[in-house]
Amino acid sequence: MDKPTDTKDAKLSRTTVDAEAARGVIPAIATLAIDTAEIGAATALGVGGDVRTELARGVITVIDSTEALLKSAFTVARRLTQRLDGAAADLLGSVERIVGTSASAARTTTRDAAQVATGAVNAVIAPRGN
Repeated sequence: MDKPTDTKDAKLSRTTVDAEAARGVIPAIATLAIDTAEIGAATALGVGGDVRTELARGVITVIDSTEALLKSAFTVARRLTQRLDGAAADLLGSVERIVGTSASAARTTTRDAAQVATGAVNAVIAPRGN
């Protein structure tokens, strides 16, 4: 007599045959072998599905981790660029002030040197006592 063994499990729709004395030993062994093969195949397919699911989940996790690492690397690179740009702007501003101050000091020194030279020439050419 055929009867379903598990009505709740939709994936496995197995039927088992009760080995009755009237059927004999050989049909019972054949039925056992078929049931064993069916259970083994269903188990192998289930394990294969589980492995596929876990591998896909693992690959997705690796992709997500790689994406997060790359995003972090780009964020660091962006911040580094901003900091270097800020440092370069400060450095150029300082150099500009130094150049401006040096040019002003050079003008003052040149003007003072011209006055000294003019005074020296006037002292040699037209001394006060003459």
